[in-house]
Amino acid sequence: MKSGFKSELMETEAEPKQVKKKKFRSPIDVEEVEIKKLEESDVEEATRVMQKCMFSVTEEELSKIVEKGLSYGAFVDRILVGVALSWGVRFNPETNEFEDGEENALFLEDDAILLSYEGKGIRELLIEKREEEGEETGFKYAVAITSQFNPEEEHVGKVIEQRGNKTEKVLQRRGYKFLKTRNGVVAYIAY
Repeated sequence: MKSGFKSELMETEAEPKQVKKKKFRSPIDVEEVEIKKLEESDVEEATRVMQKCMFSVTEEELSKIVEKGLSYGAFVDRILVGVALSWGVRFNPETNEFEDGEENALFLEDDAILLSYEGKGIRELLIEKREEEGEETGFKYAVAITSQFNPEEEHVGKVIEQRGNKTEKVLQRRGYKFLKTRNGVVAYIAY
């Protein structure tokens, strides 16, 4: 005699289900993403996106960076969903330090991507576009400070591999070298 309990019903009715494998989707599969250079008219919206992503930035600060012409945004249906700031710096690969002097590297600020658009490949697109811009501008390197704190472990690359953040993982896949410096962990790549 069956009791009619739900667990008993599930046991008798349960059939093996086939598990579908998840396919990687590029942003183009999900939605049309346009990566374009940020302009002064984008500053107000870019500031809001960055603040939603926990960056403390003002419109005035952002305007000064955008006017350098090296920053990009990710737009979906003409709505800004990601901000990628960049500017020129002087980087010495022999000392792994930033110096005063003629700019030879494109500095990549960490990207601000709205949470609902994370994991859709936008970060990769923004990094790639800024690298292209840096190379076309004549810079020799692309650099980023990925952490203000140096890990205790000797091999920074292995630490990034094991517990790096999203940006660090993308940079590592793109071939960046990670180094301990007095500024923290610096990632760089030569063009």
